Amino acid sequence: MKLFSAFAKISLVVLLAAVAGCKKDDDAVPSDLSKFYRLKSFEVGVVPDQRTVQVLFQVTDYYGKGVASLLEGDFFVTENDGKIDSEADLRVGRSSIPFELKTVLLLDITRSVEGLVPQIKAAARSLVEMKLPEQQIAIYSFDAETHEVQPFTTNKQALLNAIDALPETGLVNSTNLYGAVIDVAGLWEDNYAIDGIVDGSMVIFTDGRHNASQAITLAQAQSALGTRRAYVAALASPDLDEASLKALANDPDRYFKADDSASLEQMFTDIQAEIQSLSNSIYFLYYQSPISDPTPYLNELIIEVKDNLNTGKDSQLLELFNSEGFGG
Repeated sequence: MKLFSAFAKISLVVLLAAVAGCKKDDDAVPSDLSKFYRLKSFEVGVVPDQRTVQVLFQVTDYYGKGVASLLEGDFFVTENDGKIDSEADLRVGRSSIPFELKTVLLLDITRSVEGLVPQIKAAARSLVEMKLPEQQIAIYSFDAETHEVQPFTTNKQALLNAIDALPETGLVNSTNLYGAVIDVAGLWEDNYAIDGIVDGSMVIFTDGRHNASQAITLAQAQSALGTRRAYVAALASPDLDEASLKALANDPDRYFKADDSASLEQMFTDIQAEIQSLSNSIYFLYYQSPISDPTPYLNELIIEVKDNLNTGKDSQLLELFNSEGFGG
């Protein structure tokens, strides 16, 4: 009896500790998520003869969604512990950087969706209607093979015409999903640099599973994608392979599922909204450093968002830059 009592006490202590740990995790979630920011650096550069320091970075929210609304006054910047203020002509804007926003629509047009193609077309059209002026979209469909419907273009009407031309009958009963992903994954290469940005995404629509060839695997499709961003727009069906599709998306927040064809349009517009938000969350911040000594020296730069409730490692950017040639 004493043994049981001791065991019970130990179990109770462990249980209480676990509960306390869970409560601590819950308490760590800020009450106002609109003031939670994550910062990710892409590149730091300098223009020595102008004493200009440049930083390309991205700001996302608690859930990893893009934050696109920040202005110069929302950032707190310090160089070697000294505040960078208006005298340094601090600016935020990327208009001087060549920028390409690329999106590949990869659509499952097989026999399993026969009868639903008009709704799929309407959903694809809704995404195109929301496109940014500079956004380049390419459209591909797949069954047993991959078909180019429209190569990259910013021409909205050309994209809408291409969608309208998709076949609605006589569809093939074979889904080469992984092969199609492999075929189109190399259509763009992401690049996040001060001398040019290429920000790409693939939007994969399907209602089923890969069944065309066992020789082509999920691992091969994932390898072809690499670090490229892929969204999966899935339509619920008895044949839907959700586990594999989530693996293709490589992020639970990039897997979207419509329970019926009536929900397709909203799903596609949600994906386009996220693509836009992430694209616009890339910031180019630059200022004129007060350093006028041309001697090579590593300097510390810190960038923060004011009133940020994030206390983690990604709450700020801590960078080093060499001021060799400044003021020379």
